[in-house]
Amino acid sequence: MPSLEPGPLGDCTAIIVAHDETTSTTLLSLAQRVGFGQVTTASEPLYPLMFFLVHFGIGRAAKEKLIQQIRATASPLVQLAPIILFAPDGPYDRLLEYIEMGFDDVIFLPEKRHVLAARLAAQVDQEHIYIETGSYLGPDRRRMELPGHTHPNRGSGSFEHKRLTVLRKVDSGPQIVRTQLFLKQNHEAPKHALTGRRTA
Repeated sequence: MPSLEPGPLGDCTAIIVAHDETTSTTLLSLAQRVGFGQVTTASEPLYPLMFFLVHFGIGRAAKEKLIQQIRATASPLVQLAPIILFAPDGPYDRLLEYIEMGFDDVIFLPEKRHVLAARLAAQVDQEHIYIETGSYLGPDRRRMELPGHTHPNRGSGSFEHKRLTVLRKVDSGPQIVRTQLFLKQNHEAPKHALTGRRTA
């Protein structure tokens, strides 16, 4: 099968996370076909911008632990890297469950190669909104919810949190380009937001 024309993924590393050799090989092949410059099962990337490509078969607890470990890493190259889940096609509720865990995107298979490449490339050179609270750091989990379909375990929003604008570049990796701090609100005072920029 001919390779894709050079694109943004050509200067990115795909790190494969799977539960057995068969599924690991499947994701390795997929990552190579969509144009990643390096594909590995190790955690030492060749390029500043890495993607974690996760097979759904590793189990719920393992998925949650993986996301927590990545987001708790000190280096922003790892902490803010896109974490993409690959799963068989399923109901919308399952998609929301995976989004709630903190995945940047969920791709149901099978899917055409050019669609896969476009979905993955959408993580590059575009701004993405992350939310940081005392117990969560990751993409805004409200982005895929239908009206009236709020997860019961999520807070009401009346708590302190940060709204981070993340930009991922192939030459420098991910960085936070804008931060908004939302303070706790009480009954007398409205919610306040402090906005700042940082380049690293």
